[in-house]
Amino acid sequence: MSLRDLANKGLAGFDPNKDSVDAPQGLPAGEYTTTVSAIEHRSFDSGWDCFGSTFEVVEGEHAGQRENVNISFAETSSKGKAIPDFILDRNIKFVSKLGAFMGVDITADDFAADNETDIHEHLAKKLHDHIGVMVTLVVTTRPNKKDPSNPYTSYDLKPMEQPEEINIDDDDLPDGLTSGNTSAPADADAPKEKPEDTATSEDDDSFPF
Repeated sequence: MSLRDLANKGLAGFDPNKDSVDAPQGLPAGEYTTTVSAIEHRSFDSGWDCFGSTFEVVEGEHAGQRENVNISFAETSSKGKAIPDFILDRNIKFVSKLGAFMGVDITADDFAADNETDIHEHLAKKLHDHIGVMVTLVVTTRPNKKDPSNPYTSYDLKPMEQPEEINIDDDDLPDGLTSGNTSAPADADAPKEKPEDTATSEDDDSFPF
């Protein structure tokens, strides 16, 4: 996307006299065909940590855009207030659905650790090796009375039919080549992996989880 295209998109509906420059840059409300591109335990300079997943849009106007979903299983907020049960229940069900679509069974035992940090780390390790699955990410927004320019965002998932694996046998290869004498690239030939995008700050009102 050119800078001009980006400006057209960013300034559409933007009121410089009223709207904040720091308006959220995430996906607008809607349903998106995505691939799960990252699963990890994320921690922030503030001390807040979470189970983090990244969804990359693979088609449509927002293709290539990533949405970070950060979920905490802390039972109290940084201000010492109890997190409502309905929020924790929603978060548990989100991870359960994500696991199911990845072929991983998430049970009550996965939330049995004594603190949320251990739970976040455990879930990240359990699901990390299954990234690449395609899912429909459902993004819903609702008004934030304290900061109208920064609406609350919640997420849901729907299953998708996965792409068929391509199986190649000897008859599909050129003469002189067989599946038995081809060699895979060595680890040393692989490019260095780039770190995934993650959020860099948080505050109580920015995370509905």
